Amino acid sequence: MLLQNFDGELDLYRVREEDQHILSVLDNVQRILNSRAGSLSHLPDYGLPDMGLILQGLPAAAHGLMSTLANTLLKYEPRLAAINIELLPQTQPGHLEYVLDMQLKEGEKVTFGATLAPQGKVLVRHLRRQNYLSKP
Repeated sequence: MLLQNFDGELDLYRVREEDQHILSVLDNVQRILNSRAGSLSHLPDYGLPDMGLILQGLPAAAHGLMSTLANTLLKYEPRLAAINIELLPQTQPGHLEYVLDMQLKEGEKVTFGATLAPQGKVLVRHLRRQNYLSKP
């Protein structure tokens, strides 16, 4: 459900109507990835596992996390039909960078970037963010 603004206090009226759906998906993906599995008793697999454990298991854990990311997002973001995740080369110690290529159920394709920081924070961004997502 769209409220009056997106994450980061971006006002709804500043985003073109055709792009609001994508930003809503981005907000929900970020919300899911910033939640920790087990924090909701009625949805024990909602969110990601403890990031401290993931970071201790690098580099092998970075590849294993890809299936967790895909399964969690497909289960809890109802607008996703498919997702392909690619691990990018590590540029900062303790940070993981992923590309999330997503197929929405309406047929639209969208690509997000996700950065997982050592503190457990996940930043999700649209990789085509110019002019609030509109195609050139």
